[in-house]
Amino acid sequence: MEKELKIILKEELEVLSKQAYESAKNKGFYPKDVNTAYLLMFIIVEMSEVLQADRKGRHGSIEDYESEIEMGRDMPTAYKNTLEGTVESEFADIAIRILSLLGWIMEGDNIELSEDEDLIGEYKLASYIFGWDLAGDLYRIIEKMGVLDLDSSPSWYLAKYLQELLMDIFAIAHNNRIDLKEQIKLKMKYNETRPYLHGYKY
Repeated sequence: MEKELKIILKEELEVLSKQAYESAKNKGFYPKDVNTAYLLMFIIVEMSEVLQADRKGRHGSIEDYESEIEMGRDMPTAYKNTLEGTVESEFADIAIRILSLLGWIMEGDNIELSEDEDLIGEYKLASYIFGWDLAGDLYRIIEKMGVLDLDSSPSWYLAKYLQELLMDIFAIAHNNRIDLKEQIKLKMKYNETRPYLHGYKY
């Protein structure tokens, strides 16, 4: 079942969350005064990037990336030539932002992640809810984020919420024929080659 779904389940989720957070922290994305609202806003920013890439008709595939590698291109060049700025890559950015935020929360508190069956259940539910149109799906995610009360939400609840949000993003990506799990791993590898703050001010 897990291979068919191609989602991130508990054991891998813990590993990738920690990796995403450590990588983002090393690149300067987690200054001392950072807060949850600030970090959630960047998830929304990544959603807008997905829509912009779709409007421009920018799509790429792992197969094209692998072909570049076989031709002798180095990893960053192959990624830039085939995937950077595409819908697939921007979807990976959404997921990585969620993962790194989850990793940040986990570093501060001893939180138990959701069990596999709960993650699968959320994914299956999201697969029915989302999939009508990309813009509408992303807007519904933003609506869902808008009702989150950060002032009264404990860390365990935020962690649970982020895991549900990640499953929602997986469902939307899969409905758009994107192998998000592989795109996440590839984008995380590419991000390791990028400069501090990925060249941005913050």
